[in-house]
Parts: sequence; C-alpha cells; structure tokens
Amino acid sequence: MVRESAAIPTELFHNVVTLRDAQKSAHPMGFVETTLPSVRLFWADGPVARAPLSYTPGIAIIVSGQKVGYFEDKQITYGPGQYLAVGLPLYFECETHASVEEPLVGIFLSMETQDLHRLSQDMALQDLPRLQAQPSLGIEPLAMTAPLREAVTRLSGQLLAPAQAAVLGPATVREVFFHALQDRHGRVLASQAHVSRPEARIARLLRDLERDRDAFLGVPELASAAGMSPATFHRHFKAVTGASPLQYQKRKRLMRGKRMLLFEGVSVAEAASAVGYASSAQFSRDFNAYFGTPPSRAHLAPYPI
Repeated sequence: MVRESAAIPTELFHNVVTLRDAQKSAHPMGFVETTLPSVRLFWADGPVARAPLSYTPGIAIIVSGQKVGYFEDKQITYGPGQYLAVGLPLYFECETHASVEEPLVGIFLSMETQDLHRLSQDMALQDLPRLQAQPSLGIEPLAMTAPLREAVTRLSGQLLAPAQAAVLGPATVREVFFHALQDRHGRVLASQAHVSRPEARIARLLRDLERDRDAFLGVPELASAAGMSPATFHRHFKAVTGASPLQYQKRKRLMRGKRMLLFEGVSVAEAASAVGYASSAQFSRDFNAYFGTPPSRAHLAPYPI
C-alpha cells in the first residue's frame, strides 16, 4: 500500500497517485504530459541511481518520495511538501529515493517568461506584495506555503477531469506561480519575471541555445546577444549557473554524453560526436577529468569529482 506524507494534503496525494495509476501501465516510470501542456507528471516506484538530468525553467512539486540533486559543490534535497524552483535550463546529477510503499510522485509546472513577466506586472499594478529580484543561483528548494499548497491541490483535482482542466487549469497554474512570486524565498522566479534583469537575459539566451544545441558561441558573442559587456556577462552567468560560460558548456556536453552512454547504449565515439566533440579522445579526457573514470566505465562513475 502506498503511504502518504503528513506534509501533503490527503486530497493532493490521492489525486496525483490516481493520475499516476492511469499512466502507469503505459509508462512504468518517467515524465509524462497531462491534459494541460504546462503541467507534467513524474514518478518512480523504486530508487534511481545518481545520473545526469536536465531541468527546464518551472516548478517541480514533490508529493511523495525524495530527490537529491548534486550541483557543482552543492547538494540539493527536496521531498514531500517542498518544491524546486528552476529559473533557467540547468544540467546536474540527481538521484531518486523511492520504493513501492513510498514512490516518487510529483508534478512539474512551467510558465513562459512573457507570461511570468505579465503576472508580475499585474501584481505590481494592484500594489500586491511581490519579491524584489536579486542575484541568486538559478535553482532553489523551497517549502510550499499554505496558499500555494491549496492551489496545487485544486489543480490536481482539475487534472482528473479533462474538461475542468481545459477550462480552469490555466488560471490555477497562474495562481500557483502567483503564490510562488510572493514566497519570500522564491527569488529565482522573481528574477525571471523582471525581463530586463541580467539573470532573465541569461536565462532567455540559454533557452534559445537549448533549441539549437550546436549554436554555443564564444563569450564575446554570447555577451553581445545578452546585451552586456563580456566581463559583466561572465560575472552574472557564473552567479546564476554556478559555472563560467565555457564550464557550463563543457558540463552540459559531458552530462548529455554520460546520459547517452548510460541509457542509450551508444559507443564512446558516438556519444562524443553527438554532444559536439570533434575528437573522442578529447571527450574521454574531459570525461575522465570531470567524473573520475573513463567513459567506457561510465556505469561505475555516478559521482563527479
């Protein structure tokens, strides 16, 4: 029997588990779409070893189970009653703590930058409290506030009825982000709502690069595209991603390459070429330096050094 957490309302828990059960026969575990394009469901009924993961901007809400992210020298743990706010595309390693009795179950909500900006503007026009943006790393684990928890619970019920989801769901998703923008810790999302801020410009640039994964330019070109001097761009880029632009690109390529080696059964040469390395030898050297083992033994190297 699946156990629920005291940190999560019973209604929210049962709604999300019901959504998972409806998908489970077709998808034993994973990350699947719901009837709302901005909401996805994810779950796992057992532990998942540490492996590369990419997150798109949005809010990941954990209803059951626990995830631990490893981001450079930081460890980020989040579980029931918490959500992970992600402000820009990020690559890091993650492990899942779950079992049949306590599976990992959660939902991921996304909102386009322009819609987040419009929401922030509407709040300002009504003199509603909202966070002042300030520089911060582009990812934060946060405790769910009572209003946010109530909105997510209503959204989970709407997702069980496609007609309700279509009519009411978009407004409820907006309400969830409304409460997140009022959360005194949610500065990652607040920074993205201020489109002129350096963090928002860098996030927009990284989203554009995600659409064309081979179009990573040099730092001067990236700085120009973000409307900053190279020195200013470099400083803000490192503040929100935890790495320099070139380190970010290398980490992204190595994470993608490792994931291909672990889950797609490709050769080292195929992985190297797919992630943009001209030489499999250089890919192997960088992989070994970052993960502490050669790519031919990727399955034995869950931890970067």
